[in-house]
Amino acid sequence: MSWARLEKRGFVEALAPDKGELDGLRSIVKEKIRDATAAQAAGLSADSRFTLAYDAARNLAMIVVRATGYRPRHEDGGGHGSTFLALKTAEPAFTTEAEYFDTCRGKRHTGLYDYAGGVTDTEADELLKTAQQFAKDAEAWVAARHPHLV
Repeated sequence: MSWARLEKRGFVEALAPDKGELDGLRSIVKEKIRDATAAQAAGLSADSRFTLAYDAARNLAMIVVRATGYRPRHEDGGGHGSTFLALKTAEPAFTTEAEYFDTCRGKRHTGLYDYAGGVTDTEADELLKTAQQFAKDAEAWVAARHPHLV
């Protein structure tokens, strides 16, 4: 989907990227990945580890989207889904990750708002591993396309 179409549908708004904002998001990503890794070692629930890894992935997607000069809109609670739609527009090569993270969004929502225990250890471990790889890929992408934001 094009940026113009995403804007027209209210999923994003144009906003110049800001290195300070991206650095703040990077600090969140680092903390969430560290905490998810520590939670894994400490035996925390799969739901909690999944949520931490998901938060890292969502913030990484936000870094890519913001680097392109857009911000997902959060009206009506759709900000997380808008972030992953925008990630695919920012970099079509990240479509697989965007779709996976969007699927994880639904599972995270269930675990936070409906019932506990819906996430397996395998799912939490897979999301953490994917987020860790995406951290490398997203930062390499920003460095290659928007080096002034690194």
